[in-house]
Amino acid sequence: MSDVKRQLKIKTGSVRRLAKEVVMYKKDEETETARVNRMKADGSDASDIKHAEQVLAEASMMVPDTRQRLETALTDLQQCLSQSNKVADSEEFQQAKLAASDAEAVLA
Repeated sequence: MSDVKRQLKIKTGSVRRLAKEVVMYKKDEETETARVNRMKADGSDASDIKHAEQVLAEASMMVPDTRQRLETALTDLQQCLSQSNKVADSEEFQQAKLAASDAEAVLA
């Protein structure tokens, strides 16, 4: 496997993983928000609510960080794609383009 294909494969894997993480962290944030709201509505113990709010804050902090890492990895992959015209007909190139479009959809 050529070095260009290898780099495409590595960068594609990173973009896919980070896109999955962004989706997962957004879902966690929504779940924790619903949990905190439910606890407040049910009149749960103040310490339990405070703990749930801390968990929500931690989940909320992960979204922007992971999103930024995805944006960086996507930019890196797109630069690699633009410089990889020699392997444009390869499976790695096609998978990289697909991963890039999927990541753009997650970021939208």
